[in-house]
Amino acid sequence: MKETLKFLLFLGLLTLTACSTSYNIMGTSLQSIYDGDMVYLYPIGSEDDNPLDSCKIVHGAFSMSGPVDSVMCVRMYFGNGGDNIPIVLEEGVIKVVDQTNMMKVGGTPLNDKFFAFMTERDSLLTLLQDLPRKESRMILDGYEHDEILRQLGEEEAMLRMAIDKLETHFVTENYENVLGLTYFLVLCDNAQNQFGYPTTTPQIEEIYSRAPEEFKQHKDVVEYMRLCEDED
Repeated sequence: MKETLKFLLFLGLLTLTACSTSYNIMGTSLQSIYDGDMVYLYPIGSEDDNPLDSCKIVHGAFSMSGPVDSVMCVRMYFGNGGDNIPIVLEEGVIKVVDQTNMMKVGGTPLNDKFFAFMTERDSLLTLLQDLPRKESRMILDGYEHDEILRQLGEEEAMLRMAIDKLETHFVTENYENVLGLTYFLVLCDNAQNQFGYPTTTPQIEEIYSRAPEEFKQHKDVVEYMRLCEDED
């Protein structure tokens, strides 16, 4: 899941107004290399080098707490090794588990929802990434070249459509909170990286056309759509 979650490295700080509440992070690191290292929380996309919060990992455990004036997406960094994970900083007890090949976050409504979505998306991506190995197996099994192309082409199209549908549903279902806004900008960032300039895709246009006015008027959405118009 770590590689997939790197999407969020390039997003701006996204916040929603909320009452002043408190977050409590209870974490466990199952990687002994981080014992004694620091854990840091940084606002995503902020140019400020100062962390929002930090603590030390002691015997595989760490904890943080503080006020939440607004719900926001932050990134948690482990030591200097580069391992990191996005978290929704919201009221409640946020549980973080750092494993060698996976990080898990849950315990609060938005974090539970986000990581359930990412888990489902990762399972589809794993199937998509497995297609080259499936092609090799089919060759060894004696399938004709045209049959291999037909079968794998159909599977790839179905998987990409399923991912597109899942992402679109996730954003539209979360128009009113930070998750929908965050992932919409992930899709915008992906489009810009793919084409080399700010642009929309049929998926982005569908999500934007269905969005409520408050969503469309968010400063980051306005800015990206303006950049797309400037490229036309």
